[in-house]
Order: sequence, then structure tokens, then C-alpha cells
Amino acid sequence: MRRTTRLAAAAIAIIVGFANAYAQGQRLDAAVGIEAAGHIGDHTPMWQAANRDGLPSLDNYGYVRAAIGYEYKMPRGWRLETKADLVGGIGTDRNFIIQQAYADIYWKWLGLSIGSKERHFEQLDQRLSSGGLVWSGNARPIPQVRLGAFDYVQICRRFAMKAEVAFGWFTDGDYQSETAGSGVSYVSGIKYHTKNFYMRIGDPAGHWLWEMGYRLDTQFGGTQHLPDGKQVTVGSGWKQYWEALIPQSASESQYEGEKIAFAGNTLGSELLKLTYQWKGKRVSAYMENYFDDFSGMGKLNGFDGLWGVAYRNKREAPITGVVVEYYQSTNQSGPLHGSDIYQLCPKTGGGDNYYNNFIYPGWSHWGHSIGTPLAASPMYNEDGTLDFHHNRVKALHLGIDGCITKEFDYRVLMTFSRSWGTVFKPSIDVRENFSLLAEVRYKPAKLQGWSFAASLGADISDIYGDNCGLQLGVKKEFNILKK
Repeated sequence: MRRTTRLAAAAIAIIVGFANAYAQGQRLDAAVGIEAAGHIGDHTPMWQAANRDGLPSLDNYGYVRAAIGYEYKMPRGWRLETKADLVGGIGTDRNFIIQQAYADIYWKWLGLSIGSKERHFEQLDQRLSSGGLVWSGNARPIPQVRLGAFDYVQICRRFAMKAEVAFGWFTDGDYQSETAGSGVSYVSGIKYHTKNFYMRIGDPAGHWLWEMGYRLDTQFGGTQHLPDGKQVTVGSGWKQYWEALIPQSASESQYEGEKIAFAGNTLGSELLKLTYQWKGKRVSAYMENYFDDFSGMGKLNGFDGLWGVAYRNKREAPITGVVVEYYQSTNQSGPLHGSDIYQLCPKTGGGDNYYNNFIYPGWSHWGHSIGTPLAASPMYNEDGTLDFHHNRVKALHLGIDGCITKEFDYRVLMTFSRSWGTVFKPSIDVRENFSLLAEVRYKPAKLQGWSFAASLGADISDIYGDNCGLQLGVKKEFNILKK
């Protein structure tokens, strides 16, 4: 939290400093909003809490959010973007939250991003998709330093690419300490690393586009707090950053003599996406394959992954977007994993236990899944554990949005899923879930910058409970400076 506070102070200082300077290409914006939600049942309905950057709570909540952002386009291709985004609320994880505090510096296509920033898996429809399998925008931002080509760079007419590398720091050590029950270990001071590469084949102005890419994310370092009070240093010094950047066997001393395949908790995904576009419309078919190790990377996990078809119309219409997705995570490269000790099976892959790790808590931040919310986040656990209890899932998801009038738009999400627990702790009975979200947003033409939103959510679920909730929000955006 102290690191995030310093980043927020630095971001605000940059905003004020540049706002006082006179130059062309400046823009200073601000926004203030209020959101409140109440429910009957066990929790806030799933789709009213999911893919919202970790802000909504499972309890009844309300918060005020204020943000200020500055953009400055400089000569010779330089550009600066910075924002401070603060939240104060009741019923949330903390009464005061620094949600975003970052500064992005660009030179032509090369970008450097420093701080805490809301990020999403851009290859998917952010409003309608169930979310990416490694990074979905479901959890609170992770402060980080990121370098790379953040948007596609057109190398030639029919080929573009983007690539990023980043190191960051989880901020939920105190949350884990407060949440972990008796007999449950947790890890504080976890560090974060990601690298990704995507390429696009096809003329952006043409009909057909083919995208493919790969990303690899890692939790590493930190201090493991065992139930008996003992503390184990998982990683220290600069070597741990090198071991995360170039996956390799971890130092034996970090794990009390036990040699493991790779340092940290490493996971990733592969993406294939085909798009046809015409007259402001586009249809895409895609597959994102999740993997924990080489078995999943080589697609030995069968039909596991996110399979989807998406339609998007850039013009206002009764239906501007439709997404249909099928998600499966039941194979996990088979139920068993080879071991030098037990020799349970001859192969070295299997029993991948998606999102879970034997040292680190689940692939989550502040209790929210960093990957898909279709694997129920650890914040739903009632036994004080921090891992995922439902990572073997089959789900069918539908998302639709559109414009009722020029001032009203809507969004509907519906998901049906079945869970078999985990490979090592299967559910006695198959858990079924149906979640619904119906949302309407009003942006009156006579009240420039104002928007009003209301949504109804519901769960009929063996996982989340039976819930019904109402969510209301008001937001005002200001353009303070534009030169």
C-alpha cells in the first residue's frame, strides 16, 4: 500500500506540473462517480461483482470514486498519459482504495508504463466476454513497470505485432493474513511478472485478419507464512527476477532442498483468432488455450480453453454486439502427474490443478480471480482457504448489448456452468450455476458528461448461492483543459 501511495503522489505531481505548462496537445479530464449495490441472498450476484477490476464487494456496498487524468502530446513522437483514481467506500475491502495511479510515456510506438492501471485482455470484447483465462480485468490492478509495444505496430501492410514485458508487486499481503484461516499458509510480498507477444496478419483496412499470440505470467518471490508460525523466504535478490524472466529451475535453498521445475507459479495462454470485417461490422472466432506447464502448452488438455464467436457493429443499432462462448477446464491434461517419489504414472504432465499452486495462494489478487471469473474466486471460500475450489468447469456464456435510443444503451450477460470441484478435491455432487445481468445506461444529451446506470443481477447457484441484487451508479465527466 505504501508503494501504491508513492506512485499516486508521483502521478498527481506530474499532472499538476504539466497542467501549469502551456503547450499544444494537452488534455486534462476528471470524473466523479457514485455507485451502490444491495442484494438479497448470500452475496452480490456474480456478474455484478465480476470483471469490474476488483472494486465491487460480495456484501452490500457503496463508494465514491474520483479520478483525474492528463494527456500531453509532445514534439518528435513523444506522449505522456497519467491518471490518479481514488475510491472511498463502505462495505468494500478497504474504506480507501488507490485504484489507479500511473504514468505512461510513449515514444512513437514504444511505451513505458509505471504504476497501478486497470488492464484488460484486449483481444476479447471487454463488455460482453466472460474474460481472458490468464488476465481478465476481474481483479484489482497490480502495480507494475511495463515496457513494450502496447498497441499493434504495423511492420508492413499485412503484418503487425505487439509485445510487452513487465514486473510488478502484489498488494494483498495484509488481506491474505486477515483472511487465511487456522492451518492455512499464505504468502506476503509476492512479485509479478508477465511477458506476451501477439502478431496480426492481414490488411487492417481489408476483410480478413488473423491473430495469434502467447503470454506467460508468474507469481514469484515473497515470504511464505506457515500455520506453525514459521516463515520461509521464497525468493530474494536480483536472481529471482532473472528466474522469472527466463523460466528455469529454482534455487534449491529457496524451497528447503526441494528441486522444482520452475521458479514461482508460472501460467500462460495461447490465442488464435480469425476476424472478418466489413462496413463497420466484424465477426470473430477465437480460442484461448490455458496452460500450467508443457502438457497444456502442447494441447494435451483436450478441449480445455475458451472458445468463442463475437459480433461487433460500430454504429448505433438495437444490437451492436453479441458474444457466445464455451469454457471448459475439466481435462487438465489428465488426473495424474508423474513424480520421482511416487511414480504414479509414467508421464510428466497432468493434474494441472488450474490457478492453484503448492506454495502460492490461488491465482488471485485481493480474493478476486486474476483469470476467468468462471472459476469461482477464492473470496467465495467460507473455510479460510485462499485457493480455488472450483477449477474444473464447463460453462456456456452469452453477452448482448445495443442501443435502445441515442441516449439509452443496454447490456445483458447470461451464464450457465457446471463444476466438478478440483482434480484433487472433487465435488461430491456436480455444482450447477446460472448467473444473469441486465444493465441499462442513460447518457442524456442535455446533461453533457453525465451518465446514469442501473442493473439487476441474479444467481441460481450451488456455488454462489441464490441471489438477487440491484446496482445503481451516477457519473459526471469533466473536460478541464484541452489545447
